[in-house]
Amino acid sequence: MNQDVYVNHKLIPEDMIGQEMQYHPAQSKQEAWQKAAEALVLRELLLQEAYKQKVAAVDNDEAQLIDDLLAQMIVVPPADDAECLAFYQAQAHRFVDEQGQNLAYADVEPLIKIELAARAGRQALNVYLTSLVAQSDLKGLVMGKAWLPVKMMN
Repeated sequence: MNQDVYVNHKLIPEDMIGQEMQYHPAQSKQEAWQKAAEALVLRELLLQEAYKQKVAAVDNDEAQLIDDLLAQMIVVPPADDAECLAFYQAQAHRFVDEQGQNLAYADVEPLIKIELAARAGRQALNVYLTSLVAQSDLKGLVMGKAWLPVKMMN
C-alpha cells in the first residue's frame, strides 16, 4: 500500500504503521496510514530526543521517557494578571451563571489561568514538535499538518 518510513535512519516498518492505523479513524485507508505514520514518526523523534538528552537513568518505559522529556523541554510560565484580565474582558460572554448574569472576574480568574496555561502549553508543544520534525532526516513520508496536537483557537 505505502512504504517503509525512516526517521533519522531508523526504520518504522510498513507493517507497524498498518497496526497503528486502527487508532487513527479517517475517511480513507490512505488518510489513516498517513495519520498512523505521522504518529509513529513523532513518537520516534521524541524517543530519540529523550535518549539524546538523557532524561532518565532507566529507559524501559517509553511513555515515561516522553513525559519526562516534555516536562523538561516544555516550560509554560503562568499567565500574568494583565493577560488574565484581557482574556476575561474579551471572552466575557463565556463567563455567565445559569441566569445569564456575568460572573465576577475574581470568581473565574483561577479558571482563566488554567485555560491560558493550557493554550500556552499546546502552543509550546506545537513549536517543539515542529522543530523536531524540521531537524529530522525523514524518508518515506511527507509530514502534513494534521499531526499538530491542537489547532489553536481564539
